[in-house]
Amino acid sequence: MAAPLSACLIVRDEAVEIAACITAIAPYVDEVVVADTGSTDGTAQLARRAGARVVEVPWSDDFAAARNAATAACEHDWILSLDADERPEGDPTALRELLTEITAQAVGVAFRIEGPNPRGAMPHRALRLFRRSAAQWQGRVHEEVVAREGARLEVAQLPERALTLVHTGYVDPAAFARKVERNLALARAEVAELTAQDEPADRRIAALLDLGRTELAAGLRADGAATLSRVRDLAGPGAAAWVWATDFLAWDGLRHGQVDEVWDLVAELVEQGAGEQHVRPLTERLLAD
Repeated sequence: MAAPLSACLIVRDEAVEIAACITAIAPYVDEVVVADTGSTDGTAQLARRAGARVVEVPWSDDFAAARNAATAACEHDWILSLDADERPEGDPTALRELLTEITAQAVGVAFRIEGPNPRGAMPHRALRLFRRSAAQWQGRVHEEVVAREGARLEVAQLPERALTLVHTGYVDPAAFARKVERNLALARAEVAELTAQDEPADRRIAALLDLGRTELAAGLRADGAATLSRVRDLAGPGAAAWVWATDFLAWDGLRHGQVDEVWDLVAELVEQGAGEQHVRPLTERLLAD
């Protein structure tokens, strides 16, 4: 029997995108739950007309809190998280069959996402499909799925034929700028809170990583480079946060034509054993340019 699956979105003022997103994802799941965090443009009404179940979730300047509240409203244990400006491509039947096979061996599934992302318009893999009984969201901004206390996060890889999400990105530059400014404020607040509360080093490093990538997105290159360099120093060569900080610095360098510096960063990634998801896209882009 196929494992039941809920699709879950958190939204605010997504009237332009919401109906098309719900229609596109519906064949892949058993239900679509839309958590509205305060829309004023009719998003909730449009979501209901498209067949989704809508719940109201108060916004508390915390993306993980909103996503966790949204997943709690779902009927099923397996949760597929997506955004209103993402569209699925793949085979719904293959997704269900593979998910049923995976259930016994993993609590999370990573799959391919295409389109604009913090490293540039390159495909990447992300953990967006998980069992809520064993995993939850963490992080005020640039949130990620982590294991619940007492659980272990075993992650399987989903073939592209089953599901790929295509991120269309933000068409309106003003809307993109507003989102970046909001995320920058949230990232700064999270770093300050975790530092004041003397949270474990790994959480503080993760918050700094989020801040650095957001500073780059906001055009604050010097601040972003300084923050990400700090992450590299704190995490140490080869650590996951070090790899991602190096990755973000490399893509920022590519966008600004710093080819020699990027080659140096790629060499560091290779030396530290970074996976193909980091080395190959950067190398291909460097050789293409």
